[in-house]
Amino acid sequence: MSKFKNIDAKLVDLADKLNGSLTKDRPSYPEVLRTFEERRIDWIENDIMKAIIIQPNFESNGVNSNIWNFINLAIYDDCSSISSPKWMEILVDKKDFIFIDDNIDKLLLKSEQNLSNISIEDLV
Repeated sequence: MSKFKNIDAKLVDLADKLNGSLTKDRPSYPEVLRTFEERRIDWIENDIMKAIIIQPNFESNGVNSNIWNFINLAIYDDCSSISSPKWMEILVDKKDFIFIDDNIDKLLLKSEQNLSNISIEDLV
């Protein structure tokens, strides 16, 4: 059973509100590499690519699905810079998924506030 069963509807609603897309479990990856659950909402606003990412922790020996991260990300890709200017805030760092499940409303609200206020000047 999916860890996201209690929050997927909220993710869909926010993706719709932001005119973004909700991606589940990296569907573009080969089946053999899709060994963990993940959710991300992606959208573009004022030429800035924005994302809310919920994923297990990636470690040197593989994916640790016992601890999870909740990340806000903004990137500007001008197709000419060596590295794209970006901004990132980790709202949840290496916690049990139940923390995300229990706090999803606050996390999504904070993410929406964070990312709606990002401008090119905030990216480094």
